[in-house]
Amino acid sequence: MLRSPAMEQQGPEEGLVKRQFGHRARLALDPAQAAVLDAQAHAARTTWNLLHDWWLMLPKVKRTLAAADAVIRQGRAELDWLGVLPAQAAQAVLKTYFQAWRNCWEGRAGRRSSRPVSAPG
Repeated sequence: MLRSPAMEQQGPEEGLVKRQFGHRARLALDPAQAAVLDAQAHAARTTWNLLHDWWLMLPKVKRTLAAADAVIRQGRAELDWLGVLPAQAAQAVLKTYFQAWRNCWEGRAGRRSSRPVSAPG
């Protein structure tokens, strides 16, 4: 087994090793909370897919972060299903999407795919 120095520290006596394990906090959601998170996850995935279609549809000179932000804000105000996604989460989707394109432009990403993100089966 490989051991990383971050996981182990030498004890006060030579030869003794104290292992440190990370803490995993698990959510215990009731059905209503699970439904809210599920709706938000679907809205985030759909936002990504619609943002991708919008991005590819626009001429390159109009593809800006500000324009995408305005469209997302408008969508959150007009579409009920998109309104379930908190504003910060919608901004995170936009930021991540834009970073994915930046990685592609700078050669840090693999082959581009025009396929949308799919929901888990």
